[in-house]
Amino acid sequence: MADLYSVLGVSRTATSNEIKSAYRRLARRYHPDVNSDPSAPTKFSQINEAYHTLIDSDRRKSYDRTGSVSSAASARRANSAAARAARRAYYQERADRIVNEWLQREREETRARGKAVYTTVTLFISTFMVAMTKPSIFETTSLFWRIALVALFAVGVWHLFTSLKEHFDHYTYRPQRISVTRPARKPDKRFKRSVAWAFVIVGYLISVLTGILIGMLTEDFSMKFFGNSAISDAVFSALFYPPIAVLIVDTMYRINLRFEEL
Repeated sequence: MADLYSVLGVSRTATSNEIKSAYRRLARRYHPDVNSDPSAPTKFSQINEAYHTLIDSDRRKSYDRTGSVSSAASARRANSAAARAARRAYYQERADRIVNEWLQREREETRARGKAVYTTVTLFISTFMVAMTKPSIFETTSLFWRIALVALFAVGVWHLFTSLKEHFDHYTYRPQRISVTRPARKPDKRFKRSVAWAFVIVGYLISVLTGILIGMLTEDFSMKFFGNSAISDAVFSALFYPPIAVLIVDTMYRINLRFEEL
């Protein structure tokens, strides 16, 4: 091992200021950022070790007595390596946590979007289909099945209302009241609540009218059609059956999500 005093180019009686001055001069000369010589990193490491040993009075006494660097330097290097490993582990864990949280948010957003799509699409398509076909299930069944259908209708209306409210709460916002004392905040959601309601209502009405129109076009244009209550039957069907269809489809979708989580 090279003599540390010779590495810094100072005498054994050098003061702390002389050691610091020699270290600064040699560090500027051999620092790898300013010296492209292949041996510069090794030389700089020796200079650095010599400085930290001789600038510390206790370690300098130990070196003068034994002629070797105290174990504190080795311990410091080991601690430094352990600290670097701990930092890497911490940042890796933090990065993994951020990625996992992002993936979890993406999964939740995908599920919320899927629920919203299933609810609205089922509502519009079922409304269109029953307005066009005017099913007579309710009129031709027994009292027991009529009661069952009415119960399903009541549950379906409640489910449809709560589902729409859940989707509106997730994707829409209510405009704030204008205030001269409170600054307006930018909404964190994409759509106004009124726009969402307009979309649902207009989409439902279009489905009803389109279903009735296509039903009329596919019917036999006879006096029987115009003489019966076909339009009122279509309106009744469009009001009665879609909530039941939404309830059934949403239930199947939720069951499918449960199976995916297993």
